[in-house]
Amino acid sequence: MTDLFDLSGRVAIITGGAGLLASEHAIALSAYGAKVVLADIAEQKCKDAADALKKQGVDVYPKFCDVTKKESWQILLDAVLTEFGKVDILINNAGFTNQSKSENFDNAFEDFPLDDWNAIMHTNLSGTFLGCQVAGKQMLRQGKGSIINMASMYGVVSPNHRLYPGTGISQPVAYSVSKHAVIGLTKYLATLWADKGVRVNSLTPGGIFNDHDEKFMERFKQLNPLGRMADKAELHGAVVYLASDAGSHVIGHNLIVDGGWTVW
Repeated sequence: MTDLFDLSGRVAIITGGAGLLASEHAIALSAYGAKVVLADIAEQKCKDAADALKKQGVDVYPKFCDVTKKESWQILLDAVLTEFGKVDILINNAGFTNQSKSENFDNAFEDFPLDDWNAIMHTNLSGTFLGCQVAGKQMLRQGKGSIINMASMYGVVSPNHRLYPGTGISQPVAYSVSKHAVIGLTKYLATLWADKGVRVNSLTPGGIFNDHDEKFMERFKQLNPLGRMADKAELHGAVVYLASDAGSHVIGHNLIVDGGWTVW
């Protein structure tokens, strides 16, 4: 059974390489044998994240990529093919979040600028589209590959707007809409490429603990069936499952790991 999860010799690209979850995805894939390319527009931060992972024995390689530009994706893919000869796994992880906000991320809907809408949609949705297009084309040539698009519980349900006042955290309209669209894109590509050997799925995390304040934590506990936020390492199993042959018959699925949030 362990062979189902074996990723030995496989090559993965993870965008948003300097962010909260990319290092965790890298740890998970590397633990099962994959070589991991971390890519981010924040090149130095990505290198720093890679250096920290290498000290933990993770086989990881930092690269630059602006996910909103197709030519940047192509340069990244060409570099990966030159170094490794293929790409087996893509995790479209880059996005604007509360850890990496657009300029007016916290504005109320009534005053939310079009520039911020466009910035969030370009990164969260268009960046995912371009990654699927460029890396997916290579996977089609290979006849095999797995793409994991990072969605959100707020791509499944609306944000609970009563959770956030006074916490310093917000969930703007463009974030939720972009994540709903990522799930739609995933389903479209999944059915388009399923019989060509390229599996496309999405992964929906719930709230991930990142030193949130007490007021936010208390409200969150009351709204989540499990009564707590996730530890960032609790996505490891889902990532390996979708990336590996353990998920060989899983097509167009949105795997929700949210402690039950979207069940209520």
